[in-house]
Amino acid sequence: MRKNSSLIGLFVCCIIIAACSIITDNRTGDEWLELLRAGMVAEDDFRFSGTVVMGFEDGVALQPFAFEGEIEKHKQIAMFAEQSNSFVSNPVNEIDFIAKNYTEAKVTYNGLDESEQSNIIVLGVTVDPEAATTRWKELLKKELTNVTLDALTRAKDQKKHLTLVQQEVDRSQQELEQMLKELKVAMNVEITIDPTRIVPLQLNEHVSMDYMKDGLEIKEFRKSNIKFDLSPAQVVR
Repeated sequence: MRKNSSLIGLFVCCIIIAACSIITDNRTGDEWLELLRAGMVAEDDFRFSGTVVMGFEDGVALQPFAFEGEIEKHKQIAMFAEQSNSFVSNPVNEIDFIAKNYTEAKVTYNGLDESEQSNIIVLGVTVDPEAATTRWKELLKKELTNVTLDALTRAKDQKKHLTLVQQEVDRSQQELEQMLKELKVAMNVEITIDPTRIVPLQLNEHVSMDYMKDGLEIKEFRKSNIKFDLSPAQVVR
């Protein structure tokens, strides 16, 4: 009987704790991230904009560039980026990837925003390094393929320097393959959430890439900031 009583007591405690969590909105980082992923997958229409800065850990940074896009009926219907190889895509896919491949999600802030007009939740998320590395290997290969096809097509159309372009393509492919053998990626994300509508307000992403080039260790970074425009009228729950 004591064992049964103990189990019943434990079961009741679990229900009470779960109920308190719901009532007080005291969700864990894991719960917020899953709710956010489910909500964004269901989103039909919204706009987003942001900036990206890339550079090297030794202090050299490239000129930041901006981007913006629009999603309609779950499809990306517009995208503009000041830099062609921006690696900017549908942020719904980004959130989905993060939610499926994270190792840790923590609530780092729960309170009023800077304007003190509304509550926000801020999540700090660490993505699994192996998943992040695999993803960026695929992105870099895809980008090189796109650039290669474009360069070869132009050379063929203009009937100029085709041999030289092909040689450069071969050299770039070999260089990328060598770099990817040693590539290691670390990815950390900060997501600001509207806890009432459970939609993202902002996503800050920091990607660090370590690789070898010409016998030297290179540390490169990419920081992106995405702001979401999901007005209450757009969000249907």
